Amino acid sequence: MKSLHHWQVDKDFADPMYNYLTHGWEPGGFFMAWYANEATAILHSHPANTVEALKNLTKWMINCMPAEAWGSRAQIRAWLKMTDAQRRLHLEFSDLVYSEQDEIMMALKNERTVEPLFY
Repeated sequence: MKSLHHWQVDKDFADPMYNYLTHGWEPGGFFMAWYANEATAILHSHPANTVEALKNLTKWMINCMPAEAWGSRAQIRAWLKMTDAQRRLHLEFSDLVYSEQDEIMMALKNERTVEPLFY
């Protein structure tokens, strides 16, 4: 969530992104098309979505999102079929989540493992 905040990804985009990446939830029509790099994605976008918000989302995707999670519909389907443990390994490798060991150590030290996305 910190990286989404850093790249100023709109909360309306960040929440579905988080659920897709960590829980393997189907991203919906717009996000499915956007993650698959389809030019028609904009046709599925909510009218309130701004060009600036879409640019920020795309910048985050290019710089932070695991390559296995986007790029084509086949890659998205493969991501959705992964187990939680498989997705977690990709997210750890991309520095998007702490390792389970780091989370345990932080909990034992009473440190926060999750920062609020929007202040």
